[in-house]
Amino acid sequence: MTRLELLIDRLQIARNWTRNLLADIEESRWFEMPAPGVGHVAWQVGHLAASQIVLVHVRCFEMAYTDVAPDAIRTTFARGSTPVADRSKYPPIREIRSLFDDVHNDVIRRVSNMPDTELDRQAGADPHPMFKDKAGAIAMTALHETFHAGQIAMIRRIFGKAPLR
Repeated sequence: MTRLELLIDRLQIARNWTRNLLADIEESRWFEMPAPGVGHVAWQVGHLAASQIVLVHVRCFEMAYTDVAPDAIRTTFARGSTPVADRSKYPPIREIRSLFDDVHNDVIRRVSNMPDTELDRQAGADPHPMFKDKAGAIAMTALHETFHAGQIAMIRRIFGKAPLR
């Protein structure tokens, strides 16, 4: 397995795990905040899409955020945004789900076509404290998703759902 194949595999494993966690959470509960300051399911899902845009589209492919999603998505879901229980402050769930799927599918497509030599190039104009190159940005995307999948797993348990493993 090449380094690129390993990175794509990690992205897919993280996404499949998140999808499995989401599968039995009723959409009527997507905006319930299990505790003050804890992001609800809708925010977690939107945040994962917003983060993939920044980590891969912006840092690895030098795209503008707005080439992928409206700026309102960034302000609603990106790092530093504050989840609120008010459903009216968010796009409809079907749009959040679509963004989640479409961004990920585009990330897989773009990364799959990335020359291996690109992986060692600097990721973005400004340094990131957790990685320096594009391989690191892609790896961070998968790690970041598993972090938020853990939060979704916790929310599932609070909702009375059995653990998946």
